[in-house]
Amino acid sequence: MTTPQGGILPLASRQAQFVLLRRRLGRRGDDNLRRLLAGIPARIDALATENPGSLIVGCVGIGADAWHELVGSAQPKLLRPFPRIPGAIHPAPITDADLILHLRGERYDLLFELSEKLVVELAEWFDPVETVPCFRYRDLRDLTGFVDGSENPEGDERAAVALVGAEDADWAGGSYLHVQRYVHRMKEWNKLPVKQQEAVVGRTKEGDEELPDEDKPRTAHISRVVIEEKGQELEVLRHSLPYGTPGGEMGLMFASYCATPLNFEKMLARMIAPTHDGRVDHLLTYTRAVSGAAFFVPSREVLQGLAG
Repeated sequence: MTTPQGGILPLASRQAQFVLLRRRLGRRGDDNLRRLLAGIPARIDALATENPGSLIVGCVGIGADAWHELVGSAQPKLLRPFPRIPGAIHPAPITDADLILHLRGERYDLLFELSEKLVVELAEWFDPVETVPCFRYRDLRDLTGFVDGSENPEGDERAAVALVGAEDADWAGGSYLHVQRYVHRMKEWNKLPVKQQEAVVGRTKEGDEELPDEDKPRTAHISRVVIEEKGQELEVLRHSLPYGTPGGEMGLMFASYCATPLNFEKMLARMIAPTHDGRVDHLLTYTRAVSGAAFFVPSREVLQGLAG
C-alpha cells in the first residue's frame, strides 16, 4: 500500500507557493540532504495540525537530471525532462530546475514561513530559480475571466488520473508533475469583445459552458487540449492558480499531475506546434510561457525511504 504526497489529490486551495530549485555547482546530494527531503511531508502535516483550518498540504518533486544522485539508479519508467516539442511555433522554455516545492492551503503566511525555512535549509545544495506565490481568483477563474480547470476529474477519478498504479508498481502512488509559468498580455486581452474571447478559449465566459462544435474554432484552447484516443479523453489533474501584481506582470502558474507524462506532452504539442491539422492554440496570442519544468513526485513511502 502506497500513500501519495498530500498536495496531489485534495481540492483547490485559496493560496499556493511554488518554489523551483537548481542544484548548486559542485555540491552533490548526501545523507543529510536525503534526510531533509524525507522529512518534508511530516513537516507539512505538523504545520497543518498546529494551525486548524489552514488546510496546508504540499509536495516535493525531483527532476530527471537529479534523480540518480538523490534517489538511486532505479527510477519510474517514464521519468524524463520537460519536453522539447519539434516544430513549435510558440515558445515552451525549459527551466533548469531539479527540485520543486508545491505548497498550498488557506493561509499564505504559513506557506511563506515553511517555504522560507526549507529554502534556507536546502541552501547548501540548491539555489531557488523561481518562486511564485499564487492565489485563487473569484470562483476558480484565471485572470482572463474564464474558469480554469473545468475539465478536472472528480471524486475517485482524481486518483485514477493523477497517480501511478500497477503499471509501474515500484512507483505506485507517485505522480508526474509539469509546471509552466505563463505571462498574460492583459491589455490586449481586455480589448477583445467577449464573443471573441469565448472563441479563443472555446467556452462561455460567464456560464463556463463549452461552445457547440459548430461554433468552436479548431484553434480554440479547448479544441487543442481536449484529446480523445480510442474513445477515451486524455486527462490530467490541474492545480493551476493565478499570480501577479497590479500594474505589473501577471498570469497563470500552470501545474498538472498525472500517472503518465504523455498526456501533458500531447496537450502541449497540440498547443504550440502545428501537429496533425496545421493549427496551434490562439490563446497563446495573448499569453506566453516563460518557464517550464518536469518532476516526479514520489509516494510518501519512497520519499521517507531516502532517510535510510
